[in-house]
Amino acid sequence: GVLNAPPLRAQNAPAATPKFEVVSIKPCQLPPQRPGDMYPPRGNSSPGRLGTGCYPLLDDHGMGLIANAYSSNADRFTPIDGGPSWIHSAFYEIDAKAEGNPSVRMMMTSMMRVLLEDRFQLKIRRQTSEGPVYFLSVARGGPKLHPFTEGNCTPYYSSDPPPTLQPGQKYCGSNISAMSPPSVEVQGATLDEFSKLLRQVLDRPVLDKTGIAGRFDIHVEFSREGTRMAGMPLMRDGIPAPASDPTDAPSIFTALQEQLGLRLEPAKGPVESFVIDHVEKPREER
Repeated sequence: GVLNAPPLRAQNAPAATPKFEVVSIKPCQLPPQRPGDMYPPRGNSSPGRLGTGCYPLLDDHGMGLIANAYSSNADRFTPIDGGPSWIHSAFYEIDAKAEGNPSVRMMMTSMMRVLLEDRFQLKIRRQTSEGPVYFLSVARGGPKLHPFTEGNCTPYYSSDPPPTLQPGQKYCGSNISAMSPPSVEVQGATLDEFSKLLRQVLDRPVLDKTGIAGRFDIHVEFSREGTRMAGMPLMRDGIPAPASDPTDAPSIFTALQEQLGLRLEPAKGPVESFVIDHVEKPREER
């Protein structure tokens, strides 16, 4: 059952958030793409001027304008449920001019939330329900983790906005690769942050139950089987290849035990999501 469902409204944006002075919203359609292609870069934006290019409202993979607007670093992997079926095939090109010179990040997040709620009549809320999860725990034999060396980079996985960089410093990186074999790599992450990253790979949230504190550099390789990558086309030299793994990489469950000394246990627990209660197609304006 639902544990809590606080509304997520435009007033969550800071009072000082600038506004768009002029907005143009036009439906668009991407040219046919080959399997495995990604969306083109999001238009041509600069401080004070937003140009999204042709971009999905919210596609079947959870990418799009709504996801960008509502997903901060802390919950960038939180799924978005609900809404009519048309939102998953709707693409829009938004061009707007803002008062002042707000950053592109601000225009795509807090300012975009206001725009979506005003022009698309979007009503969205955060919900926590009881559902299937994985518990990440320590496997027999103990953990096999590489401690993070402070100063190599600046972690920011759970902070929004990111912390200010010191001279000569860089942000810690993370990468999920669907190539063969797939892998997850992260620098300077806590096991709680690593667990959230695994949400992009598995069919359910992962909750850290290891009790291990500190930050680590983590790299794990596994097969596509049993992951959300299983149905994705594998590209070789720009040509779709069979989705099966050409290697003998272990499953992600085995890989976590063998490479990191951690294990995944199926369980029931809190599942966070955004829920769309209402959305409308905007009127075309020029």
